[in-house]
Amino acid sequence: MNLQPLRIEAGWTVKYNQLYEIDPAVGFEDYFDGSSLLILENYSRLKFIDVEWRPERDLDGEYQVRVLNFIENFNQKNNEFDIDPNWENPFLTFTTKSRIELVEKLEELMRILPAYKDPRITSKKGIVSEPSETYRLRLKDCGISNELVENILENGNAKIQNLLLDHQDITRKIIKRFAKNGKNRKVKNKANQKLNDKRFKE
Repeated sequence: MNLQPLRIEAGWTVKYNQLYEIDPAVGFEDYFDGSSLLILENYSRLKFIDVEWRPERDLDGEYQVRVLNFIENFNQKNNEFDIDPNWENPFLTFTTKSRIELVEKLEELMRILPAYKDPRITSKKGIVSEPSETYRLRLKDCGISNELVENILENGNAKIQNLLLDHQDITRKIIKRFAKNGKNRKVKNKANQKLNDKRFKE
């Protein structure tokens, strides 16, 4: 039995393929078994496509497609990047009983899916920058606090300082501190520009 022909767009990699050119029929249940039939990855867009048949081996089942954003983590043991797909929050899901419709949808997704930007603060690709990433998560989950502002001023890198300056609850008093003591000239210039904004003028 031949694998299902599929036009693979530039940038996409086939990581696993057991998607065959066959429709569900008695005697061919084995072709609709296993946790995944097809896995596609795109490292430049940080996108992962997983195709399954559910329920497994059930001829009345359907194809289930999940598109996931993923982040990369550098593995120092093998000097490679491991991917961490966000299974809990799919970017997109799609179901169909039609193999032809599935192929059309997959080829369309490979063309149009937007790139995902890793929200973490990293020092290099796949390497989290601490303690700034911890501060980012605290800012995201708990908002601005005096303690967090002090931590970011003292130990935060330029990326987390810029994120703080863009926070919706930033105040003139905090901005003035970064205009004076920001990590670098760009942070200080950004703070000074904000001070000239109508919202923060005295």
